[in-house]
Amino acid sequence: MDEKNYSPIIVLGGDGYLGWPLALRLARTHRNRKIIIADNLSRRRLVKSVGSDSLTPIPSPSARLAASRSVHGITNLEFVHLDVNSDALATLIRAHQPTAIYHLAQQCSAPLSMRSKEDALMTLRNNEEGNMRLLWAVKDHVPDCHIIKLGTFGEYAKSGLDIAEGYFQPTYKGKTAQRPIPYPRQSDDIYHASKINDTNYISIACRIWGLRITDVMQSTIFGAWTADIGEHESLYTRLDYDEYYGTVVNRFLTQALCGQALTVYGSGHQRTGLMSLNDSVCSMAELWQQTPDKHEHRVINHLTEESFSINELATTIKDLAEGEGFPIDIQHGRFDPRGENESSKLDYKVERHHVESRGQHEGLAEVVAKTLRILVPYKDRINKALFRPRHCWQQQPKTTKAGSGDVVPLIITPQSDDDEGRWQRFQQTEFAYDHINLNPGTLGSPAASVIRAQREFENNDTMAFPIGQYGEGRKALLAALTTANALWPNNDHQLQISAGASQCSNILALNLVRMCNDKQRKLKVLTTPHEHIGGTGAFERLPEFEVSYLSPGQLKHHDQFVDAVADLRPDIVFFSHIAYDNAHIFPVCDWGRAVKEIVPQCWVLYDVSQSLGLMAPPLDYADVVFGSCHKWLFGPRGSGLMWTSTAFREQSGGLNWSGLPLVDDSSSVGFSPAGGMDFSIFAGVGAALDLHRKIGETSIRQRCRYLANKLQQGLDELLSSYNIQHRFLSSQYALSCEAGVITVAFSDYDPYPLYDAMNQRGVHCKCIKDTCKQGEPRRLLRFGVPFYETETRLEHALSAMDECIKWVNMAGGRALASQHSPSG
Repeated sequence: MDEKNYSPIIVLGGDGYLGWPLALRLARTHRNRKIIIADNLSRRRLVKSVGSDSLTPIPSPSARLAASRSVHGITNLEFVHLDVNSDALATLIRAHQPTAIYHLAQQCSAPLSMRSKEDALMTLRNNEEGNMRLLWAVKDHVPDCHIIKLGTFGEYAKSGLDIAEGYFQPTYKGKTAQRPIPYPRQSDDIYHASKINDTNYISIACRIWGLRITDVMQSTIFGAWTADIGEHESLYTRLDYDEYYGTVVNRFLTQALCGQALTVYGSGHQRTGLMSLNDSVCSMAELWQQTPDKHEHRVINHLTEESFSINELATTIKDLAEGEGFPIDIQHGRFDPRGENESSKLDYKVERHHVESRGQHEGLAEVVAKTLRILVPYKDRINKALFRPRHCWQQQPKTTKAGSGDVVPLIITPQSDDDEGRWQRFQQTEFAYDHINLNPGTLGSPAASVIRAQREFENNDTMAFPIGQYGEGRKALLAALTTANALWPNNDHQLQISAGASQCSNILALNLVRMCNDKQRKLKVLTTPHEHIGGTGAFERLPEFEVSYLSPGQLKHHDQFVDAVADLRPDIVFFSHIAYDNAHIFPVCDWGRAVKEIVPQCWVLYDVSQSLGLMAPPLDYADVVFGSCHKWLFGPRGSGLMWTSTAFREQSGGLNWSGLPLVDDSSSVGFSPAGGMDFSIFAGVGAALDLHRKIGETSIRQRCRYLANKLQQGLDELLSSYNIQHRFLSSQYALSCEAGVITVAFSDYDPYPLYDAMNQRGVHCKCIKDTCKQGEPRRLLRFGVPFYETETRLEHALSAMDECIKWVNMAGGRALASQHSPSG
């Protein structure tokens, strides 16, 4: 078998009700072939946005993949977070050259498409644009690829005429068509209209471009069981029962489960085709190998039960449910959201050669029994209020005007599902990066508004007007200082915009040598063993300093800390607010108070680079507090903030020894930036601070903590599924709050090859592989989760990490460790 025969299969929309069990079946039956699930998880968000949720609990995509490995030993299943309405679709297809693509990534709710103008437009854009992008991507990159497109049986114009399987040769007024034409189609809603248009576009792509496409006219799917899911809760697919996403049989079964009358909409004479989830999965999973000829648009009517009216279906479900011990009634005519008032059941036959050729299928009674058994443990999760339809298709919905002003409306509970969509829109507005930077504690990705502010400053004609540059720079500096002082007001320290933390540390070290030159000895520095080399490097490398490190006991116990200070009597203490390696939040103000009480003349320095933007800067008992703006504030590269006490300013006299400051303030001489420089940085810092103010520090920290917990859960499941021994360094020395940072420690696993592979996949974190100050080896991966990230992008990061672990294991990545750099 040549390599082409092992090219992958892509399942677009593989996180959905049908998509997940279909991908699971494909992966289980074709273990030598990669099955790629591509999904943006919009079904999860949309269902929750209408106030509902899946009755069956559904794990995250990464947890599903881990469960498939555990239950079935599946290792060829991959998840990619991808929106079909983006260039990423063509990139995926070009990179993987699939042999087949299943397209299920569409907004599938007819009621939702009729709810509002915005929902209608979203349905059209998602469905028709996504389908069009797929057709062009296949045409351009893999023209022989077989597309299996999920259509809907609802496309057909049901008039009592027997329904052909796609194309037929009708006779009208005694004249028969000379070539087959598509069966007539008609829609009463935007969703089905979009599917009809999809079919028209597919027909064009086959006739004109020679593509090979199977168009599946899928009837109503019901049930929750497939042969691959079985009784394994970790593999369950979703099951919805609300008015927007609950198909009629699943809604009836959920109502039966909680003793509610089955609600028949309209007259009940409208007719529906049925197919069990397992039958649909089994049939769909075979289709990719039955490749049509070039130019062939093959149409399949996908249903096993063709004759039910809703009234007949309700009566059948009632009888079957009562046989399983769930007595219920039927409620007719109370609701008619769609205006379905057929006077009688239409009589027609449906051509379905493919389905009939497969032979026996599951009976309705068998599927009902299996589904009820699966759902019984979750009947307490049923929200009975969701059975009553709240939207009528013929009415114009009342709209509320969205608030304006802040970039993101006030978000008190960032973990709520309603807000997830807003965070996603915000991410696309301000941080629309393809790469996922989970290492903002090193270099955060600047916000779009920051980049824009700097460009606008530089594009101004004042760039040819030197005096004007100073004037505009002064205005930008004062505006940024005003915002920062409003964010973090204080009376004891002067704030200045400075260089980044590493440059500040170097300047401070040199000035402290000058200030303390009367000591006639090395200056004693007390710090922690958890500092970044950019902060303590100058003190460790300059011969004028002698650096001592606090022990673990002295870090954890305040009395031991006090004894250490009393014994050493340091000239300088240097403490990070948040440790760069393990993300522990240090009680620096408590330490600073103790130091000042024991050694009043000691200079106290706080490095807030790892916390600035997450937490308010701690200023108590500090002489200097400094941090970079290009980390958690997502500001310009090389920028920072510095707070200095009056005592430090008076004794040091300055940190900048030439030039005049932009601001006309004698107390700023020597501390405010002086001379000609890139003044656009001030505009960028101001934009970063404005964005921070608009979102709010509380919301930012809550959001970071929420996402970090999500990521930690996914990391734990992923690493455990590969039996990689690990632990999370989450305990705090003194404070219980988190800062959205996760550090994973490994004992016998080298994380560097994994880190290196992740970088190549566009997912970035921090790898620390060295020997710590106490002489113990460290093998760490550090993840900082920015507030603007989304759950779906974190799932993509976990999926990429999953693929990287597989690659490292296959490539013998552990053995390569000694050949790589010790940190990243």
